Amino acid sequence: MATLKNLPTELLIMILSRLPLKTLSSFKLVCKFWYALINDPTNCSLQHKSILLKHIIPDGRSCKHIHSILKFSHDLDRSISIINFDLPFSKDNPFSKICGHSHGLVCLSHDKDVFLLNPTTREFRKLPSSILHYTGPDHELHNCNSKTVGFRYDSKSKDFKVVRVVEFVHIYDSDGPTKMEIYDLRKDRWREIESPLPDHLMSICSFDIYHEGKYYWWSRNIIGSNIIQTFDISEEVFDEISVPDSLSYEDNVYISIGILNGNIVILRTFYHRIIEKEKDIYVWERKKDEDGVVSWSKLFTIGPSFGIERSLLAVSSDELLMETNERQLIFYNIKTQRVKPIPIKGLGGYFCATLFENSLVSVKGGHNMLYEF
Repeated sequence: MATLKNLPTELLIMILSRLPLKTLSSFKLVCKFWYALINDPTNCSLQHKSILLKHIIPDGRSCKHIHSILKFSHDLDRSISIINFDLPFSKDNPFSKICGHSHGLVCLSHDKDVFLLNPTTREFRKLPSSILHYTGPDHELHNCNSKTVGFRYDSKSKDFKVVRVVEFVHIYDSDGPTKMEIYDLRKDRWREIESPLPDHLMSICSFDIYHEGKYYWWSRNIIGSNIIQTFDISEEVFDEISVPDSLSYEDNVYISIGILNGNIVILRTFYHRIIEKEKDIYVWERKKDEDGVVSWSKLFTIGPSFGIERSLLAVSSDELLMETNERQLIFYNIKTQRVKPIPIKGLGGYFCATLFENSLVSVKGGHNMLYEF
């Protein structure tokens, strides 16, 4: 009879992936090989995904920032489990943004601070301070603004990376250079890389999606045209993608980028209070034809009767997590057009969400700067 010691690694991984998290956690103590196997980001995904959600609710004269884990089934008839929890660092960083996820870890950032969190094990760590500085004329009059932050596991270097783009802005003028740095978890340090991005980079504060080795996020080029900026995490190079002509100079809209059926999609919704006549949500899909030509085509439209304000997240190939104009969260099924309300409300425009895998991957890097809550 074969013992666990003699089992092929692939079979052992399959067995471990079916065990409860508490059991896996104790199995990390069996031997060094099992510890490494369970902590390996490429092996220890437990198949089940949850949603990490951040929202804000009024609390008297102030506001309360809530972090929640949503455990759900793709069957809309089944119940949703909601677990609220407090992050110790959110007291000093209440406006932290979710900036990406990978292999069970989630990245959050606010201003100059960046954190890695494992929502499953409740471990988190604060990353070292930025190494970026402005040494040009009037350097003391320049403030450092974090523009874009992204996080992912790089299969080429076999390490987690955090990417950050910052802009140094003169306090009396908008002029300022853009710089970029990358954090390697295994080495536990930042390093600066050359940034080809133009000054006054117009972008949101986090990378929208990660797909086939690249980050994608909504941005604006130097002539003011909307584009999708890309960054290859392994080769560490930038590129840009043109958007549908009708969106090139579109303002007053919510734009989100997602993945549906393996293709990049753009979801556009007009601001509810600005454009009263048009409430439809239009979805464009970017795909390659048989000749290798890449183009955008309108995929589908979500009508105004659903009262949807904006899309937050593509949960699966046919489900979206969305915010309504009543500040309610819902799951929307693209194929059946069914809606399932989620019993969570908050201030409009402040919902932030990401999918994450339930895993035991540690946030430890080169040093033991690890906390639990």
